Amino acid sequence: MGFASDSGQVIQNTPDTSTPRLIALDWGTSSQRAWLLGDRGRILDARRPDFGLLGATGDDPGSRTRDYEAAFDAACGDWLAASPGLPAIACGMVGSAQGWREAGYLTTPTDLAIDAADLTTVPHPRGVLHLVPGLRVAPAADGTVAGDVMRGEETQIIGALGMLTPTDSPLTIVLPGTHTKWTRVENRKIVSFATSMSGELYGLVMQHGILGRTAHGGVRDDAAFERGLVTGTSVPSRGLPAELFGARALVLDGLLDPASVPDYVSGVIIADEVRHLLPQFALGGRILLCGNADLCRRYAAALRVHGVVAEMVAEEAAAQGLWHVAIAAGLVEQTPSTNHQKETP
Repeated sequence: MGFASDSGQVIQNTPDTSTPRLIALDWGTSSQRAWLLGDRGRILDARRPDFGLLGATGDDPGSRTRDYEAAFDAACGDWLAASPGLPAIACGMVGSAQGWREAGYLTTPTDLAIDAADLTTVPHPRGVLHLVPGLRVAPAADGTVAGDVMRGEETQIIGALGMLTPTDSPLTIVLPGTHTKWTRVENRKIVSFATSMSGELYGLVMQHGILGRTAHGGVRDDAAFERGLVTGTSVPSRGLPAELFGARALVLDGLLDPASVPDYVSGVIIADEVRHLLPQFALGGRILLCGNADLCRRYAAALRVHGVVAEMVAEEAAAQGLWHVAIAAGLVEQTPSTNHQKETP
């Protein structure tokens, strides 16, 4: 687990061993991350099974329950066998209407003070799994503005806030991913957020569109990504659909290597997202990127185009968020905190 600035310095907690205290899962659409946590939320073990919401078969509640029970046992059964009665908590799409059991939503603005009354319990053969609710933005009363939802990212935000020095200063937290979330935090409350389907759009374009056929082979090309950022930020813009098709024209004209198309397209899409959402959410205060380190670095590069320097928090923010929720809900007792830190380049 670590905390980093855009300069690349990372503050890391040194690992230690302790008695297992909690099983924590970030269980999404296509995969899950499972952690065995010890004292002070230390990560004692971590796993990344492939089973996500899409692995559950059909709409029949009985078969879906059996699928989730089997997946949970495969991921965590040996931990529970070694520590019977160990509490377990999960966030993400496992709590959606298509998940193991629907966990509901908290409506923004909210201070994320999630307690036992907010959790949904799911009995299973080895005990009980507690599901964290998601967050929602209510749609405009006149229907002119759609609402929004998130599941899992709210727990990452709780973990990220726990890694920061407590402050009431405004903060923008961006969580890059398949469905990137832009979140505004004021007085340690989530006041609003918006979702961008940039990651899913990239996958659809590259897997099912003409650009996927244009691209072939290839290794990572940071220069092509930067070039895509410039194109996606250009003023006046021709719009995202036109700029994306421009990648094919560049290849046909011999101005872009086919192997560089994926990175170029990534740059165009991320740049378009940032140009639209940055003015709405970066209204003063710090900007924090939370999630996959490589993807966060790409968003940091897109933000630098606008003169913005972002800080970064590691993916394990979800594990820390689940620990904080478990403490607040009384699933585990807080232990005295001992701060072991070292700075690494």
